[in-house]
Formats: sequence, structure tokens, C-alpha cells
Amino acid sequence: MTPFKLLTLENQLTDRWLNYYEATYQNHEHQLIHYHFVSRQANLTVNTLKQPLKAAAVGIFCLNQDASQVLLVKQFRLPLNDYIYGSPAGLIDPGETVEQTIQREIQEETGYQHVTVQQIFKPSYSTPGITDGAITQAICVITDATPGKAHLEAAEALDAVWVDRQTAQSILDHEKVSGRTQLLLWQWVNHGLMLH
Repeated sequence: MTPFKLLTLENQLTDRWLNYYEATYQNHEHQLIHYHFVSRQANLTVNTLKQPLKAAAVGIFCLNQDASQVLLVKQFRLPLNDYIYGSPAGLIDPGETVEQTIQREIQEETGYQHVTVQQIFKPSYSTPGITDGAITQAICVITDATPGKAHLEAAEALDAVWVDRQTAQSILDHEKVSGRTQLLLWQWVNHGLMLH
């Protein structure tokens, strides 16, 4: 039995990427709790909010062929009004597989076209306190280090950079880094991330 009962769920605002919801819960003492969160899904209901975990996006941690360098993106993030280091990532388009999203996002964000997928993890929640959105993380190898032309959207500003372990450690120590990239980068720097 859950400690809260979901009574109502109302979509307060919808835009191109997100939907802002107000959920009304009742706790075990019959107190009403109003909670706000965002979702990529526009038609959530009381009956569909707790649904099977499905990823809306994929984060892609890429290594070169001998695993001596990792591909990062230094991206301007509008909510931060600043640059942050992260991994290439993107939304999974309708009808697209995770593997297809990986290939498309790597090509769009970095220009690289030859990607071998080593590992795809099951979806997980990145910020469950504010969203129901899940992300799938993947480990990949760029098999041809000759980049093509990146195809960025109007709201994207990023540079793809290859870093070695020493540079990666400096980024971890001194730069802003996304959470999922921080953990994988730390593991790679400390030789804990092994390829098949």
C-alpha cells in the first residue's frame, strides 16, 4: 500500500517540450498534498501516471577505439545561462529505437557517423523530484574519429571535445558537469569503466 493516494491530476501548462502538472494527493492522515511536476507526456491521468518505465531520452557516453579519450560536449544550457560539460544526449523520437536515436544524436551534435554501441542500460529516473521523465544511458565507441558537420537546433550551442583522463579529472575538479556524465566520467578516469 502506498502512503499517498493520487486524487486528481491536472495539466496546468503545455508547451513544445514539457507539460506542467498539479497533482493532488491525500496522505495517510487524510491531509491534501498539492505537488507540481513536469512531464514530456501531455495526456497523463490519475490512471496513467504510474506506468511502466519508458525512456524519453538517451544519454550517450562515447569513447575512442582504445578507450584513451572520451567525447564530451561543452553545451550552453539555457536554464543555467552558462556552459556545462556533458555527454551527447537527446530525445527518442516516436517510432525510433534507442540505437537509432544514438546514431542520430551523435551525428547531429558532433558530426561523427561511425558509432558502435557497447552497452544500453535500462531506463532510469534522472530527477524524480520534479519529473516522471526517464533516460536510457548508453556506452559507445566512435570507430572513425573524423567528424562530419554537426546539425544543431536553434536553441543549441555546443562544442564536441575529446578529453584524456588528465583533462577529464580537471573538468571534474573545476567545471560544471551534468550528473550522469559526472559519475561515468569519474568511473572512466579511475579505470573502472571497461568495454566488452
